[in-house]
Amino acid sequence: MGMGGVQRTLKFAKYLKDYGWDPVVLTDSPKKYFAVDESLLKEAIDCGIKIERTGEDIKNVKDITIKNPNERLRKVRSRTGQFFLIPDNKKYWRNKAFKKAVEVWEKYGGFDVIFATAPPYTDFLVGQDVKKKFKVPLVIDYRDAWVDSPVLNYYATPFHKMSNMKLEKNVLKDANKIITTNRRVKELVISRYGNIEYNDVKIIPHGFDTEDFENAAQGELPITNKMRITYSGSFYTRNPKYYLEAINKFFIKFPELKSEVEFCFIGAMSKENTALIESYNLGKSINLLGYIEHIECVKYLLASDVLFFMISRGENDDAAMPGKIGEYIGSRKNIIACIPEGVTKKMLEKYNAIRFAEENPEDLMKIFHEYYGLYKNNQMPVANEEVVELYDRKTLTYELAKEFNLLVDIE
Repeated sequence: MGMGGVQRTLKFAKYLKDYGWDPVVLTDSPKKYFAVDESLLKEAIDCGIKIERTGEDIKNVKDITIKNPNERLRKVRSRTGQFFLIPDNKKYWRNKAFKKAVEVWEKYGGFDVIFATAPPYTDFLVGQDVKKKFKVPLVIDYRDAWVDSPVLNYYATPFHKMSNMKLEKNVLKDANKIITTNRRVKELVISRYGNIEYNDVKIIPHGFDTEDFENAAQGELPITNKMRITYSGSFYTRNPKYYLEAINKFFIKFPELKSEVEFCFIGAMSKENTALIESYNLGKSINLLGYIEHIECVKYLLASDVLFFMISRGENDDAAMPGKIGEYIGSRKNIIACIPEGVTKKMLEKYNAIRFAEENPEDLMKIFHEYYGLYKNNQMPVANEEVVELYDRKTLTYELAKEFNLLVDIE
């Protein structure tokens, strides 16, 4: 269950096998969620990844799937959960996970390294518990910052923030290696807690799986005779209103392009945003796909001409690096990026097939039209292949395997 965040962990587990490691994944059993991808579970099983659940095995994904929640209600539930449950709403899974880890140890004759990925940050606490029990190295993987990510984490009082800081500091003290997706998260961790050495933290960015793109290309792609601009992912923690307004303004100014340009949305869409899009009455110029399986998503990326990417402004927004950026790069498509100054912008600057834009509907509308001109004249910029190759997940997993090997040699 989950959205783009699951890719990183699945692909690490998949490719660690190529470097002499045999991962056992300890996880929960999904209850109800609006984003469930059976194809990814099948991929994990087909790759021979061992999965140990604290609950029952999944028999039918349809029993898990629910409709996308109301955005306001989701935010209220999230903030209520973070008020009462520290560090997050997986707090009560901690004991179950620890007991399961003991079973895993006995079943497989032990293990050499513990790898914990977060959010949810309870995962780090589970890893910490298991390290203390079995005295094996702990590697923690920050997919997003913890205390320094106010977009994801809500601290109702100073007590809530201090409690999280204490938990994070203790986890960092017990970790043998810290992995982050980018340099800014590394800097935030080091500067906040002081007892972390520069070389204690390894940067392994988000990436893309070449096999996904090869497999998608072998099947029939959802090609259209229009220029397609696609946004992939949810708008969780992001407000797309300016993007949607830009699309509306574009077709008001260039009504003749309604049959020439399509804006495609892949992923869970809130009722509020769906209603706003429908109010524009753009008909077949808007394609709302909803949440689709990952391989189908990759097919749409390959069948698109331009991809739209956004990061919300806010405190420490320079550290934000959504997981989808790896697959955007792997698609080698042109990207329109509405993002603040920071690590992701630096990452994309040498990609070449990129236009950076402000959160301004008028400016975005002009960029849409400029791309249409390039598209019609077969002059679309080409991605920098040297940059693309840096984000291959197999290569990135090799970097993780090297860290595991060093820890085992040391221990």
